Amino acid sequence: MSKPFSKAEERKLKKLHGEGKSLTLIAKTLKRSTETISRHAKAQGLSFDRERTKKATEAHEADAAQLRSTLKLRLLHEAGLFLDQLHQPYTVYAFAGADGYFDSHELDKPPADQARNIMTSVGIALQRSLDLEKADQKSKTSTTVIDEFLAHLGVK
Repeated sequence: MSKPFSKAEERKLKKLHGEGKSLTLIAKTLKRSTETISRHAKAQGLSFDRERTKKATEAHEADAAQLRSTLKLRLLHEAGLFLDQLHQPYTVYAFAGADGYFDSHELDKPPADQARNIMTSVGIALQRSLDLEKADQKSKTSTTVIDEFLAHLGVK
């Protein structure tokens, strides 16, 4: 059997409820079950309005969508920077021996193995950007993710 709900717990419940804390958070804070907190809140005339929870959830979803949007743009920007590397001079280095021999040579562009690595990085950045786009795609839009992406790039 659980211990009785104290007057101090009742005051703490009222205070936390007044601060807008959730049922779950209050239960964790008071180390009680949500059922116990709900019962004592009801006895004090307190209720946990679902509308407030709904608004908070919508706000969190909007914040997450904004972060995903920022990440999508950053990934596209990084993909562009990687692509630029394909057409820039590339320096190769050589170190050898105990005497610390060092030599470098500049090529017009990256060698094939480095170009392949760059293109792999571009592909990964683009794919992750598209993955984030899919997460945000709304069912009410008739435009496909790829069409929106191409339009964003100015291709369509």
